[in-house]
Amino acid sequence: MNRDYFSMLYGLFEDFSSGKAKTEDELWDYLIKKASSVIGCQAATYLEADEAKRTLTFKQCIGPVSANLMGVSFGYQGIAGWCAETRKPILVNDVEADLRFTNKVDYGTGFKTRDILAVPAVAGGKLLGVVEFINCSQGTFSAQDLELASIITHYAARDIYMGRLETTIKQFSLKGESTINNLSGGFIGVDLDGKIIFFNPKAKEIFEVGDDYLNKNIISVFQLSPDIVSAIGDVLTQGKTVRRQEFKYSINGKTKIIGYSSINIKSVDGKVSGAGVIFQDITNI
Repeated sequence: MNRDYFSMLYGLFEDFSSGKAKTEDELWDYLIKKASSVIGCQAATYLEADEAKRTLTFKQCIGPVSANLMGVSFGYQGIAGWCAETRKPILVNDVEADLRFTNKVDYGTGFKTRDILAVPAVAGGKLLGVVEFINCSQGTFSAQDLELASIITHYAARDIYMGRLETTIKQFSLKGESTINNLSGGFIGVDLDGKIIFFNPKAKEIFEVGDDYLNKNIISVFQLSPDIVSAIGDVLTQGKTVRRQEFKYSINGKTKIIGYSSINIKSVDGKVSGAGVIFQDITNI
């Protein structure tokens, strides 16, 4: 990748970490605008997926006919549908020669599609949607363009997935044990004295441990993960929380990359009653 690509990626990652884009819609809008300016294309869209209904819906669009597309839904079809179905990125520089292409959107809007980059947004095993970049401004899309689109889309999907986990946790009281145990991400929570009151099954799976830590002081986790202990300690002693951070964890000859956020735990009356860390194995995301 050239210097412009690396600079763009660095800027995006900094912006994601700082939380400049507050909502999912803002994040996708920001992503397609910034990426389009570097990749160089006439239009770009984020299509939200509903896997149960097998539909895609235009949620964020930029380009000549974007106002006509917002909110429009369609079943899995065309190149975007293939991308959603297979969860694979795709580069097509001559859509007319590709049997997967459908011109229904072009026919309805008067827009002419020549070439497409489509990338699935997947995190936590869930398909969030498909990002498309349409009509390269200079010649045709390259493999480097596809790589860049894939990197930033996966990063955004991961960020959104972690945000959804945070929101879910924050909606619980300390009595929400059943829901916490069924989270698709790991969660370790302590009370104000530092006693571990939650160490959910996904956390055990990620760290490959049993029930050794429940009801013990958080310090007991230090040898397992000093980063987790530090994050929870900062919440308890300083009220300092972090969003979308990472650390590396090694076990049984494997190195994992863990994405995490820390939060205050609040009881039903809204008072702070502990601290927690939400995390996900993002090694292969």
